[in-house]
Amino acid sequence: MFGVTSLGSVPVPMQKWPMFFGGQLGVRGSDTPLGERMGTVGIVYYVDKTHPDASDNNDGTSPMAPKATIASAIAANNATINWAAFGGTKPYNYIYVGVGVYAEALVSLPHYCHVIGTGVLGTDGATEIHPAAGSALAGTQINGRWSNIWFETETAVPVLDFDICNNVLIEGCAIVEGIAGLATVGIQTDNASHVQIVNNIFCSGVANLPIGLQFLGGANKYAHCVRIVGNTIYAATTGIDIPNNCTATGALIAQNIIARPDTGISDLNGNSWVVDNWISAGTDAINHAALATHCIANHVLDNAVGGVEAANTD
Repeated sequence: MFGVTSLGSVPVPMQKWPMFFGGQLGVRGSDTPLGERMGTVGIVYYVDKTHPDASDNNDGTSPMAPKATIASAIAANNATINWAAFGGTKPYNYIYVGVGVYAEALVSLPHYCHVIGTGVLGTDGATEIHPAAGSALAGTQINGRWSNIWFETETAVPVLDFDICNNVLIEGCAIVEGIAGLATVGIQTDNASHVQIVNNIFCSGVANLPIGLQFLGGANKYAHCVRIVGNTIYAATTGIDIPNNCTATGALIAQNIIARPDTGISDLNGNSWVVDNWISAGTDAINHAALATHCIANHVLDNAVGGVEAANTD
């Protein structure tokens, strides 16, 4: 396109002035050709320990200059949160994590953030969080999502250990008992609300986890509106454990495959709904305080005795 200039009849190309701010709509790094942005206010961080230019000194917003550790990306994410903004709602950031084993015991967890592994679970190309000691994740998690990540622990702690876990989605991940065989629980929470644990596998390196999922509860502690759906859980003692002092109001446990603990599902509080699970247990497939009314169409084997939609499950 040409415009009128002081050169008279000689047309010259019009010049496009540079933007007054970097990126698109002011989003840092979005002008990187290989970059990806999910919204006008959200930031994507990249972590790739194998990249030759990986460094925690990078801001991590370019895939050509990623961060080297997940902890550094989490710190960058959490630093962006204005807890008073937008009347209580916050923009979500993303953290993409490259393949490889990250020997990080993460104790500061990302809020208002999606953390996504880029590998394929069960292969050497997985995104794996596997500390030498401690839980893979431990602490408070608010409004977050973990997807497609292999979590593994070698010491006598839960693989994922949340004190407060609210509005969190864990999907398509592997929760793994390490080769040492010492991990105590796959996922443990003190107080959980509106948590979705969906389509994960709880498996072993050498022996099954003693307990797949455990909601500890106590005074004013809950597993409120928790959704445990579509998981495959291998455990030795209990697949899913809700003690009598943990109020699981509105909780749904559905379409899971649980094999072969002593007890498949234990809810001594009796407020969860247990629907359409397939369970093979050494002693008791379902131990529920409201067995006759809250357990529907489950498929159970108790010590190799049972059947589809067995008594008191329909």
